[in-house]
Amino acid sequence: MSTELAVANERGKSLAELMGVSSAPSNEYTPSISRLGMIHQPIMGEVDVNGKKIKTEVVPVGAFTLKTGDDIVYSTGASIRVFALRSQWQRWNSDTEEMEKSVMANTLDGDLKDSIGGLNLGRPSGYIEDFNSLDEATKQLIRSVKRVVIYYGTVTLDNPTDASGKELGAVESVPFVMDVKNRDSLRSLNGVIGHLKNKDMLPYMYNIKLEGIEDSIPTGAKFGKIEASLGDKVKLLSEDNETFKDFLELIEYSNGKILDLHHERAKGHKYEDEALVQEILDNDFVEVDG
Repeated sequence: MSTELAVANERGKSLAELMGVSSAPSNEYTPSISRLGMIHQPIMGEVDVNGKKIKTEVVPVGAFTLKTGDDIVYSTGASIRVFALRSQWQRWNSDTEEMEKSVMANTLDGDLKDSIGGLNLGRPSGYIEDFNSLDEATKQLIRSVKRVVIYYGTVTLDNPTDASGKELGAVESVPFVMDVKNRDSLRSLNGVIGHLKNKDMLPYMYNIKLEGIEDSIPTGAKFGKIEASLGDKVKLLSEDNETFKDFLELIEYSNGKILDLHHERAKGHKYEDEALVQEILDNDFVEVDG
């Protein structure tokens, strides 16, 4: 089978651009799909040792979680195929208890419409040469808005268990979405994907092995991060084309929901030059389709 999925021709764009591994702009969210994540605090349980109940870690820090509806499966390792990735600005609003988001794109260059009716969640766009010269309010705003990379693909868990540590049956090739913001995790994942890009290969052509690593901050608090490495080359299947199309539709749906909120909430904003701002807002920066 061709290494270029047929959907690329349908949409008039290169496969690398559609997947999100080229520099050209493109888009994300989730109606009903498993979400891959990681735990940052151990799950404690009891084990029987010579008739005594001993409290111990049954699921360690850095274990992966695969949540499907209300069901959660845990694993200390996983293997993924990445079909698409996008970048996004996110910020948790503790007053409204809402995760505020920009639309997803291949890159965070330029201005991206967001779910609160503005651009980039208010974060200044472009490179900031001298961060220290900014006023404190702007510094705090920049710190509050996080860069997140969203990965779409299929995952196979190495050793699936429930929250008690009980082994479960095989969990293989499950479609997932995963948000990653930790810098070390992103550096590791991007290193593997960059290596494939240098070989003119696309991420879905290989398994990427994920290991959960425990780390800590100076206060002693622990957290998990991802260490990625290149796995085996994958035999491409005709079903991959449908999987890819499903992910693109999911990305379009997710961005559409954010744009709905954007246009609804932008109506309440007051601008000095409303005509100029409306012209900016009406210009779609991030569409998947050409």
